[in-house]
Amino acid sequence: MEKICCIIAGLIIAAATLVYIVKLLILRFTGLKINAEVVAVREVKQGTYVHTLEFDFKGEIVRKDDKTGYSQPFSKGNVLEIVCSRKNPDNFEYASAVKKNIIVATVAFAMAVLIMVRFAFFVTE
Repeated sequence: MEKICCIIAGLIIAAATLVYIVKLLILRFTGLKINAEVVAVREVKQGTYVHTLEFDFKGEIVRKDDKTGYSQPFSKGNVLEIVCSRKNPDNFEYASAVKKNIIVATVAFAMAVLIMVRFAFFVTE
């Protein structure tokens, strides 16, 4: 029974990370690369900073907060590259974070697949 539970847990993790990887790849390859300026920094809780970014989205100046919650604040006035959805300026990520998250999610997917294979073929009850 434990063997089946581990295989199912690995399958759920693999499916969730695969969906996340696909969403990130869609954003990376179809999104707009835009330079955004940090116009405000605030500490929402101790050690977690939210940045307000200002950028030009299809001729319109947009001000949005990031959703990442960094432990080290960016300086006001920094210009950072973001990848923004072509349809919705609310859906954006830092370009460097997209690349890093794709790598991390791919490793998590590989580990989930390895767990499934291990429990499916190499664990006897």
